[in-house]
This record gives sequence, C-alpha cells and structure tokens, in this order.
Amino acid sequence: MTGVPKISVFHDGRDRVGESPLWDAGSASLWWVDIEGMALRCKHVASGQLTSFALDIMPGALALDEDGSVIVAAGVGWYRFDAEAGVLALIAEVTTPRTDMRMNDGVVDPAGRFWAGTMHMPPEREPMGTLYVFDDNKAVAAVEGLRTQNGCAISPDGKTFYLADSHPAVRTIWAFDFDVDTGVLANRRVFHKPSRGRPDGACIDADGCYWFAAVEGGCITRLDPDGNEIASIDLPMSRPTKPAFGGDDLSTIFVTSMSAGLDTAQLAGEPLAGSVLAVEVGVRGFAQPRFRRIPARQPAAAGS
Repeated sequence: MTGVPKISVFHDGRDRVGESPLWDAGSASLWWVDIEGMALRCKHVASGQLTSFALDIMPGALALDEDGSVIVAAGVGWYRFDAEAGVLALIAEVTTPRTDMRMNDGVVDPAGRFWAGTMHMPPEREPMGTLYVFDDNKAVAAVEGLRTQNGCAISPDGKTFYLADSHPAVRTIWAFDFDVDTGVLANRRVFHKPSRGRPDGACIDADGCYWFAAVEGGCITRLDPDGNEIASIDLPMSRPTKPAFGGDDLSTIFVTSMSAGLDTAQLAGEPLAGSVLAVEVGVRGFAQPRFRRIPARQPAAAGS
C-alpha cells in the first residue's frame, strides 16, 4: 500500500446499522444492508441509481448465489432474495437458546458453504452466540460461546479462517487452520487484539492481509498474515462496520457504517455516520466465492 488513500462518499445516508457490503461484478453494483432499519440496498456504480427493499426481519450477512441472486443471512436463517418481487424465501434456519437473537456477520468459503453467526439483540447478555456453517441443506454449529460474532474472512489460499468478537468484553480476532475439503476449523489462536476501537466486519486483500473496521475507533486497519498492524486509515465517522473490496479491478474498499448509538450532538458532528464510503488504498482484493445453489423451500414476507 503506497500513497495517501483517497476517500469519497459512495452513498450519503443515515443507515442505523449499515453492514455487509457485497460487490456484484455482474451488475457493477454494491449491495449492503441496514440491520436495524430492516432494509436491503443496492446501488449501481456508474448511474448512481439506488434501490432499497424493506424487509420484515433483520438482515445480517450477504452473499451471491451461483446464479447471481442474493443470499441473505437474516433473522435466524438463510434466505434467497428475489429482487424483482422483493421477496425472501427461507432455505435453512437454526434453533437459538433465546428468542432475542439474530444472524450477524458471514462469509462464503471456496467450496461454496455460507458461514454466519448469531448474536443477541442487544449484545449485552451471556456468550450464547454461535458461528454456523450452512452446507448440504443443513446448518451445523462450528464455534460456540460468542457474544457479538463478527469479522469472518478467509485467506486467498483458503487455508486460514478468521473470526472476531466485537463485544467490549472480548475485542478479539482469532485465526483457525481451515480445511476447505471438509469444512473443519482447527488450531484456534488469537490473531490480533485491536488497541483502537473494536473489531467489526472484515475482508482480505490479494496479498493475504486482513482489513477490519474498528467500530468506535473511526478507522479501517490492515493486518499482515501474522496479525501485525501495518496500516490504519482514519475515516470521517466513529463507527465504521465492514469493509469489502469492489470496483472494476477490485481496488476500491467500500465501507459501511452506523448511526445507531450516537446522540444528537454526536450525529451533528458526524454527518456521514450511516453512509457508505469508497476508499482507494492502492491494493486489490480478489473475487469472492459464490454460494452453492439450494432450492428455496418456504417463503417469507418482505415489502419493497
């Protein structure tokens, strides 16, 4: 990474909890969600056209299906989204120990499995969150005892899986050895503990470096494969939530953010809180795997 990063506003908005930016190369568009606003958004880069869909459940993580449709980890399950009809169709769900839980962050691995985890709403309760892997029409618990599950990412060679817990009492990013063939995680170890902010969503660049949004830290941070901080980029908001590479050559980092939790004075001082930024950092990402197609089995209501 060389030079001074160029930061611009991709979408000027007030998302309550903007999250899960997802680059769609087929349409040259960016998808993302507003979790607390219960909305799914898509903005075309060239035209600037924004389409928003109102949902009846809180969305969390996003992925693209093999056919180009959007898969949403929402509520306590995974849904296929029909953009023309504005409808979600349930394809799998999990049983949680409490009713006040929802899906949060996720990632698709090179074999097409969709990993996503649960957390409490609000996230002050006991560590009952779980990271699940959705594969072969079923979801299986992979990591338990999480509070605010976050930071899912996989190295370019597919051998390392990353997971974070954003809760103030944890503030930790872990790394695991990952077997793509079996989907098994092993050798869990501490990868990094941020000194600034809490580790929220993350992505990986083509060099294998891990980028995470430091919520309440006002920056995105780059870690080398050994977990050492090698760069930090200040942003014009205190609560960025997740970075993702996109653009024609995957050299733009799109960063979502949140306005929730800020009082009136703080909102006045952060006019871009809840917006989506575009950051040119001089490094590239790599094309993310797609979720393997699984037929929808049960519709769920959504409005557009």
